[in-house]
Amino acid sequence: MEEEIVIDPCNGGASVPIGCLVDKISTMVPPKAIFRGIIHPSIGCIFGPSKSFKTTFTESLLLSMSAGLTTFLGEPLYAPSKRVLIVSMEEFYRNRTERNKKQIMHLTEKHQLDPSWSENVYVVDETFPRYLFSDNDWAKLEAEIVRVKPSVVMLDSLTRMTVDPIEDSTVASKVMRKLRELAFKYGITMIIIHHSQKIENKALTIASLAGSRVIGQELDFMIGINRTSNNVRYLKDVAYRYAPDDSEHVMIFNSNESQIVEKISLGEEAAIIAGSTTPAPTFNKDELVLDFILEHTNQDAAVIFESSLLVQNLVDTRKMVKPTLYAALKRLLESKIIEKIGKGQFKLVGPSSI
Repeated sequence: MEEEIVIDPCNGGASVPIGCLVDKISTMVPPKAIFRGIIHPSIGCIFGPSKSFKTTFTESLLLSMSAGLTTFLGEPLYAPSKRVLIVSMEEFYRNRTERNKKQIMHLTEKHQLDPSWSENVYVVDETFPRYLFSDNDWAKLEAEIVRVKPSVVMLDSLTRMTVDPIEDSTVASKVMRKLRELAFKYGITMIIIHHSQKIENKALTIASLAGSRVIGQELDFMIGINRTSNNVRYLKDVAYRYAPDDSEHVMIFNSNESQIVEKISLGEEAAIIAGSTTPAPTFNKDELVLDFILEHTNQDAAVIFESSLLVQNLVDTRKMVKPTLYAALKRLLESKIIEKIGKGQFKLVGPSSI
């Protein structure tokens, strides 16, 4: 009798049953967030108008990682390693080094650090290309990544990576493919400094990103930094591939005399653009959603309510944005305060759970 050949479904092809990959990732260390929605490893950008402190912000972030700090702008900070590489192609190295010197001295004195921590900060000198136009230029970047072995690389800026217009989708696709290949090959996080469209006191969105829409499609994170006409700078979570980006608050910040960025307060983007820097109210969105549900159902667990009604009364009236509403519903479900009974239909679990 011919021996039956047993085929392993998890091997032998480019496609496998989903359970094979579920089992595979269950043994892996979960990816961690470096700061906000920046997952390691990944590729993304810090973008905004000219003189908005994009470079200063990103330098402050990487230097704080190298210094071993656990928070940045009052929020958790994780460093995969303390080794970082800053590739600045827009500034003359002398001016940039003067700024970096001040930044390092400030962090050393403020946190009482051993000055040797800065040995983990690598920057390019005058011998590095000012543009990444040729394959040879890209090879030099890869060679430095191999030599330095950083966990995070800052590239300033995207427009220095091609001689052709970044608005061309073919050009943008080629550049993004090269960057993603480097990030994937060496397991690093690449933070690219990029410019925005001319926004003139408008809200930052994905559409604000300069160049082809291919750029936004390829990025894992997009953090916007804006500067209003009355010189207020703020940070906004524009889009994340692997983290929530539904916050209605932006962070107002500034740069101190040592050119390290510091948090001032939270605020509403529309109010900041309109000229107000009053911190945003910190009311709980979950409570707002639950209060509406309780009022609509009269606290009766038998009454069904629909998400469309929540959208009509909370989103359409601009009390919150739709992603915030759905995030609140998810938390209420996880807390077993409400339960889902159909598509877009929910009800209270019971008064004893509230």
